[in-house]
Amino acid sequence: MAENEELRALIAEAQDGSVRAFELLVSSYLPQVRRFARAFARSDSDADDLAQEALVKVYKSLRSYRFQSAFKTWLYAVVRNVVVDAARSRAGRERSQEDPLPTDHARLPSTAEPPDEGLARAQERQRLWKALRQLPEEFRTAVVLFDVEGHTYDEVAAIEGVPIGTVKSRLSRGRTLLRDLLAGERAPDPAASEATVGTSGPGVSSHGRRSEK
Repeated sequence: MAENEELRALIAEAQDGSVRAFELLVSSYLPQVRRFARAFARSDSDADDLAQEALVKVYKSLRSYRFQSAFKTWLYAVVRNVVVDAARSRAGRERSQEDPLPTDHARLPSTAEPPDEGLARAQERQRLWKALRQLPEEFRTAVVLFDVEGHTYDEVAAIEGVPIGTVKSRLSRGRTLLRDLLAGERAPDPAASEATVGTSGPGVSSHGRRSEK
């Protein structure tokens, strides 16, 4: 049985209510779902909660999947909606204090790497995630999906439900804001994002080998 036929069979089983089939279906996406949620969460535990909430929604919505797009694209669209909606609902709450280094990143390697280098890398990752969380949500989503998760322009456009030109514009603006944040500039003004959404631009892609389909 070809891989795509196996996938379709697994999806069909899960749509019929098989929890085991669903677990097998989404198991390879769990790290990516959690990583995406992390860009919209204040802490690792919050990211876990968001990821769990998103997967529950995927399970409940699975019967609506009709193979009109790649399963991965459909799954990310559901996850994206849940995570972004949850982040919006929490936006009015008081910001929590800065998170400590995540345990999986703060743990120092046990091999030849000097402890200070391992700690420096963990701190740099933490600084990057902190900066990502400060981006306006439409830029944050595009940057995480494309630069972190490695989706193509077409896939990001399908997940977000926007034209490819909008994806490129959001990526370009998001990367600029992210560079400013990492360089110590002030946090971005969310109102500024409204002026750029829907415009097209080339965007400097870290996926130079990829092209639009």
